[in-house]
Order: sequence, then structure tokens, then C-alpha cells
Amino acid sequence: MHRRHFHRRLTATAGALTALALTRRGGAAAPPGLTAAQLLRDKQQAVPYPKPTGQRNGFDSVDMHEVWRVQQLPAVRVKLEDAGKPQAAQLADGTILAAGFIEPPVHKESRCTLQVSKDNGRTFSKPQVLPMPGRTNGFRALRSGTLILGHTGGISRSTDQGQTWQTFRLAPEVIPGKTGALTMGECHGPIELGDGTLMMHICRVVGGYQWAAYVIRSTDDGRTWGDVTRVPTQTDSDEVSYEYIMPLNRIYGVTRSSAAQIRRVKGFADRVPGGRNAPLGSEAGDAAFQFYSDDGGRTWTDPVPTGLGVLQAAGAYPLWLRDGRMLLLYGNRQFPYGTQVVGSHDQGQTWALDQPIILSWHSWSGYCGHPRSVQLQDGSILTGYYTHRIDNPGDGPVDPGRNAPPPHHNQADTGELVRWRVPDNWPSKA
Repeated sequence: MHRRHFHRRLTATAGALTALALTRRGGAAAPPGLTAAQLLRDKQQAVPYPKPTGQRNGFDSVDMHEVWRVQQLPAVRVKLEDAGKPQAAQLADGTILAAGFIEPPVHKESRCTLQVSKDNGRTFSKPQVLPMPGRTNGFRALRSGTLILGHTGGISRSTDQGQTWQTFRLAPEVIPGKTGALTMGECHGPIELGDGTLMMHICRVVGGYQWAAYVIRSTDDGRTWGDVTRVPTQTDSDEVSYEYIMPLNRIYGVTRSSAAQIRRVKGFADRVPGGRNAPLGSEAGDAAFQFYSDDGGRTWTDPVPTGLGVLQAAGAYPLWLRDGRMLLLYGNRQFPYGTQVVGSHDQGQTWALDQPIILSWHSWSGYCGHPRSVQLQDGSILTGYYTHRIDNPGDGPVDPGRNAPPPHHNQADTGELVRWRVPDNWPSKA
């Protein structure tokens, strides 16, 4: 057959098949498929999904009328030794240090730990047990190269890459006229303002599951601390993490508050998923709220919901990127248990809550989170967090987590670091 005739017959046949695919019997056009807007209306009219009763059941603020579109992205993940809830910092020469803690029964006393990477976080040295007591309460490398480490015993600094440390003890009178124990919570650590002033969170216990929040400052590279200012978080706030937004000279804060914050303002319960049933006096009612200061932390805006739900605040940590985007990283103590991050193009005024990146998803329970992060020199993000692992030797039970005792850090719990890249054009703009 001549090529021209063959081509003509093939085209006619293909055209007939196409016509059959696009028309119904009688020649009428096929109806269009369901649109996203139509399915959204269906969702809004859907019968409520019957969740299990009580709190901490994995369903707390999860929206069950949705599916997730997942795209796998490359990352480098490292399991650390003896590093509960780790947090990393990078020095000018590229060295990465990871601070964590170790506690009984692995160690006879709770102590901070430190380990070093010389290959951009691919491997780390054996952990060094530091003399500082308790858990780490924030870790940063300053522009000067000084390391600042908050912990139960105070605020320590090192000018020789963590070889030696000097500690400023937090005396009770640092917050005048008050009683109750002082704590810094498991926060991000100090921020460094444009003029070199350091500022970090501190709080005082004022009752059962109640804390009064303050900021404390240093103007001598972390040698001494004082000049406290009450932060009007309005309700309990034992963990507040801050980020400095350089172009705006703004201090942005995220507080982990209980259900008392949700109930403080009419309408907040509708802006916090799971907020209507959030219990008072328990972390099962915790959620993340945001506020900011434009005068160096002397005055603050009123806290408002970030939009994250109950038990999505274990805790929540802001990170301003060099390209102007902001991240909000949080522990997700519901399905899927682990750590997640959302992004913002307007310095945290709004968050793309429908475009989370799941950084970890492999915790057996709600013992997970505290994803504190640093942007490395190559632009990648290094996020430290903890997750609940359970050894299940041999052909063990299908559900080894059932009735398991609460884990100990560095035993069943584990500290991990993941190095990842923020995708281009993320989050996408509507």
C-alpha cells in the first residue's frame, strides 16, 4: 500500500476512535469530570467521620475527609547515639555540632551531650558527655563562632568549638518578685538581633501546667544574661521559640500553649483543628500560636492561632531562610506520628497548611517531635528530632507498640538528624 493511502486510513481510524471516546450515543457531549471545587463542597457536606473517643488516640485533629498526594524527595538521615532531642549548629569552617542529652537508665544522671561532623552531617563522632545537667534547652552558633547551649543548670557558652564551657547560672531573682522554678523549655535557643543582642525564652512555673513567659537578653556574647521582659502570651507557655526576620527587624515567636489559649478568645476553637474538644491542663490540648515584636521584644502582638491543630505542637519552631521564605517545623503527635513542616511567603502571616512536607513518619507513638533546625552553608536544612523506635526481634507481635512502657531517651526513643532541601517554588502560591 502506498504510504499516503496508509496514512489516510490510519488517520481516519484513529479519528473515529477519538470521536467515540468523546461523545455519547446520539452525539451529545460527555459530561465533564468532577472538579476540585465540587469535591470540596461534597467534603463540607460529608457525614462526620467517627473518631475513637478520648485524646492521644492518633486522630485528635486529623482531617479524615482528605487524601494526601505524596512525592518522595532525596534526603540524608542519620541516627545518633546518646542524643535525645538533638539540635545542630554549623561553624564558619563547615563543622557541624549536634547537642542532645542522655538520661537514666542509660546514664546515671541526665547530662547534655555533644558530637561533631566534619562531612556535612553524613557521619558524627562518638558523643561527648558534657558536665551540664539535664536536657538541652536550645543550641546555637553565633556569628562570632561562640556556641550557646541552654540546659537545666543555666546557659553555657564555648569559644573553642565545644571543648570547654563557661556557665551563667540563672538565679531565682533574675525575674524579680516572683516565686516558682525557672525553666527554658525545649526551645530553639537564642536568636541574634541585628545589633548583636542575644535573646531567648525563659519561663517561671506559676501553677499546675501553668507558666509565665519572659525573654532574657545578653549584650556580651552570652557571658551574662538579664534585662528580662514579660511576654504577654496571656496563658501558659513553657515553650516559646523565636526567629529574627532581618529585613523587617522583627522578632517572630511561636508559643506552645494549652487549651486555655484556645478558650481565651471566642472563635479560636474554630481556627485550631481539634480545638473544641481540647482538654485543659494537659499537653493533649496543646496547640501552636504566633505573635511578634517590632521593638526588640519590649512589646508584642496578641497571640493568634497558626492554624496547626491540637497535638501538632510538640513543639513548633520557626526558621527564616536566606531566600526570604519561612518554615514552621512541628512535631506531629497524631497520625502519621513524626515531624512535619509548612512554609510561608509572607514572613509567617499565613502558612500553606495544605502543603506540608513530612520529614519523619516512622514513630511508633506520640513520643516524637521537637524538630529544631538550622540552614547550612550550602542552603540545605538540617533538622534534629526524636522518634519512638521499638526492637521487634524475630517474628514478634504484629503490634509491638501495644501496651509498651513509655520509652527512655536514647534507648527505645532515638535522636535523629535529617538533611533535606526546601523544594523550589514551595509552597506553591494559589
